[in-house]
Amino acid sequence: MKKTSFLILFSVLLIQSSFGQASSPPPLPTGWERIYIKNVGSFDLPPTMEVQKGKYREFVDEIKKIKGFDASQLTAQQKGLNEFGKEGFEKYARVMVETTFGSPGDFEKFNFNLAEITQADISELNTIYKQQIQQSFLGTGLKLIEWYPLKVEKVNGVSCIHISYKRQLQDKPFVLVHIYYFHNNDRMHNLTLSYRLSEADYWKADFATILKSFRITNIR
Repeated sequence: MKKTSFLILFSVLLIQSSFGQASSPPPLPTGWERIYIKNVGSFDLPPTMEVQKGKYREFVDEIKKIKGFDASQLTAQQKGLNEFGKEGFEKYARVMVETTFGSPGDFEKFNFNLAEITQADISELNTIYKQQIQQSFLGTGLKLIEWYPLKVEKVNGVSCIHISYKRQLQDKPFVLVHIYYFHNNDRMHNLTLSYRLSEADYWKADFATILKSFRITNIR
C-alpha cells in the first residue's frame, strides 16, 4: 500500500497520546437521539446513554436545522453518571468519537481502496497496534487480557482499520473494546465502543445499532 508508512506513523501517535460518498443515516429508533459533531458527522445514542455533561461547546446549523457539539473528541457514557446517581455506577459503557488532524495527504483518502492493502501490511499494523496498546497500559493498572486480529474492512460502506481487545482494570470486570479508524485525507476519525463483557446482553444490540448509525459527512 503506497501510504503504509503514514498508516503506521499516525496509528502509533493516536494510541500514544479512492473518494467515497457518505450515505444517509438509518431511521432513528424510538427514544434514541442523533448526536451531531461539527465538521465530523453523526451517530445515534440510545436512551440508556448520555453525552458527558459540561465538557463540550455546542453549535447550531440554521440551514440544516440541527444542533450539536463542536469538539474534536466527544464521549458518551451510561445514563445517570452525569448526576452521580447510583444507577450511573451500576453499569459501564463508552462511545467516543475523536479526530486527529494532520496535513493534506498525511492519511489515506476517505474510503480508501481495500485492495491496495496487503496481508503483510495488515500483519505489520496488527503487531504495532498491539504493542502500542500494551505500552499505553503501563503504570495505569490496565491489563491486556486478549487481543483480536486487526481487520481492514468496510463499515457502513466506508473503509476503516478495526482493532479490538479485552482489557481489565486491576481486578474489575473485563471490558470489550472496539476501535474503528477512518482515514479522511488530512485527518483521522476514531470511533471507540466499549462495555463490560458481563453486561453484553444489555449493550451488544444497541452498540451494533450505534455502529451502523455512524456517518462521516465532512469528506476531505
